[in-house]
Amino acid sequence: MSYRRLLLTAAATSLMLAACNQQSAAPVTGAPIASLPLAEAAPPPEAAAPAASDLPPAPPITRISARRPVYSYIDDAYDIGDTFADSPPDYTVDYDGVQPWVWRSSGGDYRVVEQTSYGERVYFYHAGEDYPFLIRDHDYSYAYDNGGLVEVYDSYGQPYPGYGASLLAVAAQYLYRGQRLHDAAIHEQRQAAYAADWRARRDSVLADQQRWGEEQQRNPDWRRFHDEHVQRQQPQQASFQQERAQRQAYVQRIAPVIAAAPQAPPMRQGPPTGDRRDFAQDRGGPPPIVGPQGRPGQAPGQAEAQAAAARDQTNAQWRAAQAGNRDQQQQRAQADAANRAGNDAQRQQQAQAQAQAHVQARDQQRAQADAANSSRDAAQHQQQAQVQAQARDQQRAQADAANHSRDAAQHQQQQAQAQAQARDQQRAQADAANRARDAAQHQQQAQAQNQARDQQRAQADAANHARQDAQQQQAQNQARDQQRAQQQAASHAHDDAARQAQAQQHQAQAQAQAQAQQHQMAAQQQAQAAAQQHAQAAQAQAAAAQHAQQAQAQQAQAQHAQAAAQHAAQAAAHEKKPDDQKK
Repeated sequence: MSYRRLLLTAAATSLMLAACNQQSAAPVTGAPIASLPLAEAAPPPEAAAPAASDLPPAPPITRISARRPVYSYIDDAYDIGDTFADSPPDYTVDYDGVQPWVWRSSGGDYRVVEQTSYGERVYFYHAGEDYPFLIRDHDYSYAYDNGGLVEVYDSYGQPYPGYGASLLAVAAQYLYRGQRLHDAAIHEQRQAAYAADWRARRDSVLADQQRWGEEQQRNPDWRRFHDEHVQRQQPQQASFQQERAQRQAYVQRIAPVIAAAPQAPPMRQGPPTGDRRDFAQDRGGPPPIVGPQGRPGQAPGQAEAQAAAARDQTNAQWRAAQAGNRDQQQQRAQADAANRAGNDAQRQQQAQAQAQAHVQARDQQRAQADAANSSRDAAQHQQQAQVQAQARDQQRAQADAANHSRDAAQHQQQQAQAQAQARDQQRAQADAANRARDAAQHQQQAQAQNQARDQQRAQADAANHARQDAQQQQAQNQARDQQRAQQQAASHAHDDAARQAQAQQHQAQAQAQAQAQQHQMAAQQQAQAAAQQHAQAAQAQAAAAQHAQQAQAQQAQAQHAQAAAQHAAQAAAHEKKPDDQKK
């Protein structure tokens, strides 16, 4: 479906919804969307469009398989014609020396009608397409799809599959002309159609549409397809019905103009001099001789001569019959012209009566169809209500299942949250225990460090006391030695210089020993400081038990230092004894 068709369908849907929301408003009586006012003057003589036999050659087309049901093409054409109802043409254009009538629907569908010597030739176009999907002449209807011929129908709308190559050639000529007519209907200058011409040809145009409607009611296959199509295309059908009502109201408004129109003159040309191209072989006449390519050909030998003779005889009989028919048609035309000239008022009344009867019959058919549609719609509404109830029940079941699933998910989520909280609480308890253990360990380490520091202070104090005692002892010894020296100097005044020098020498030795003791004590202090630093480094790395061992080792070192100091003091005292003994 083309983009334009989608837009038109959406517009039709909007129109249907708008119509549903309104209360039974009066039908619109305005002119259709593309309509020009009818010309009320006397029309010039109308020229007939060329018959099939007079059309120029066209590019050949082939028969293709239909992509749609067999009745879809002719049913679409019937719907378009029914939409236009009995409204006059919207406008006309000049094309190839004739003036075809043009109808355009609000949805963009077209119908073009041109008058030939044998009746109307009608072209139907879908919105947005530049070639007709169906063309109807006096005898047949030709359905097209994608540039190929898909179906041929007889004058009543029944499929006619037994057509031959001659109808295929006509279908190609019609399609070629139909494409150019569509182009002219869109791009050529639009002109108003004459009311007199429409009054003269209206019954002929509506008769073919009425014949289709009667066949649709008689033909069960066509009727079944039409009913199904109406159900599937309700928005489009609603748009058709709305436009049909508008056109019918418009016809009633302009009925006085049509009735008061002057008499239409006869066509400018009569039937063509050539044979009418009705193709007897395609309408029940003798079948053609089919050659290797499936087209009419010549059989070899005697069969060829017999077939040619039979064909010539049939053609001669046909031409004679057509010549008689043309004479009769001319006579009837002259008689009709005389009757129209004498009884124009009576003819107008009869035409109006026939039109009213036709409208009443069509309205009755439509009322019956509407009643059937109403019954069918009621059944469908009931089915739809049941389907909607089932859908609601299914939605409730789905909602219950969704709620159950959501509750289960929430329960699982709550359990997961509780488990996570329990794990977090366990982790918090473990962290608290670890922090308490670390605090106890830090406290023990701090106590051990304090004890080691206290022990170190005690050892340092002991060393200091020992050093002070040694210094005091040394000073006392020096004082005693000095006193002794003075006493010896006083008592031995008479000693000579040598003895004095010996005394001085002893004094120098005592001083040297004192200095040696001082150096020894400084070395001991340095050793103790190094031991303390080593103990502090070991305390930072080892455990509490190692700290205690280090403290004991430091205590032993202190005791050893004290013993060394005592030993040094004893050695110094022992060295002083010989001097005393010498005295």
